[in-house]
Amino acid sequence: MVSIRLGSAPTKVTRTALLQRAAAGAGAAAGVTVAVLGLPRLAASAPAPSAQQDREILQLALLLEHVQEGFYAEALARLPLQGELRQFARVVHGHEQAHIDAIEAALGGAGRPAPALDLEQATADVDSFRATAAVLEDLVVGAYNGQATNLTPAALGDVARIASVEARHAGWARAIAGEVPAPDAVDPLPDDERVRAELERTGLLKDSP
Repeated sequence: MVSIRLGSAPTKVTRTALLQRAAAGAGAAAGVTVAVLGLPRLAASAPAPSAQQDREILQLALLLEHVQEGFYAEALARLPLQGELRQFARVVHGHEQAHIDAIEAALGGAGRPAPALDLEQATADVDSFRATAAVLEDLVVGAYNGQATNLTPAALGDVARIASVEARHAGWARAIAGEVPAPDAVDPLPDDERVRAELERTGLLKDSP
């Protein structure tokens, strides 16, 4: 169970550009996602919740938390963040560290290690960081919500405590990026394949060796 203890000049990245990165290879990206992330896919029509399925979903959540933690750590070390933007990065980074600890504890020490990240473009400047944060936080909230019905009641109750915080992160990130914090009355519920494909398209993950 999860127990929370709370040579070339960089190119500016916009929110739209981030989502369109590698668009030409989007079809291929979806096909190689499993190889890159090293995680099993859940079936499109997932079986009844089980302890095994809980573990698979927690591994996906752990991957996303590692990506967030590494992203915010790099931004804090590399960029001259100021004011609310720096406060956001510091607070959220601390939360992601706590989420990693909680999920690893739930997995009984069997969590997969942090992936290799490519953060050069995402933290090239303050604007790139701001745009990436909004995209990444939206993606993570969608991932948690999309897997909610695939969890056993015990796992769902604990994971929901993380998901609710991630939702606050997403609203905060959107507000800082000058976007409407809650643009829709109802969010889509992406399956794990869609989550992995969207994560791949952000360009934050390095290719597997």
